[in-house]
Amino acid sequence: PNVVGTANATAAGWGNLGGGVTQIFMVVVLFQPFKEAGMEPDTAWRVSLIFPAAFCLITAICVKCFCWDTPTAKRFHPSDTGKTQGASMWDYCEVLKDMRVVVMIFQYSACFGTELAMNNQLATHFRSYFQMKADQA
Repeated sequence: PNVVGTANATAAGWGNLGGGVTQIFMVVVLFQPFKEAGMEPDTAWRVSLIFPAAFCLITAICVKCFCWDTPTAKRFHPSDTGKTQGASMWDYCEVLKDMRVVVMIFQYSACFGTELAMNNQLATHFRSYFQMKADQA
């Protein structure tokens, strides 16, 4: 059975869910406690951003050190595919000659940019127009 479509849809759904969970987590778990501890709102927000940055850095280090690049080898080498060297910058530029690649880049950029804009402005909209608290918006 063909499960590629289901796998892609599931991955996309989890990705979008992550954006919403991050919005809630940042406000409820990080920002509000710092603010209630006596920090000014702008300082509390800046301090709360340290935690995701540190988490991303730790995750990147763990992925680099502990994850395998391929199912059969801890590290991937271009020689495994018969090539004598890795991809050069010119190889990446060569790919841009295919119009389908360029269209895909623009589609993804527009889609992800719209998602970021919505995540950024939607909570502000609910706070401004419906007088909701930040953790409810």
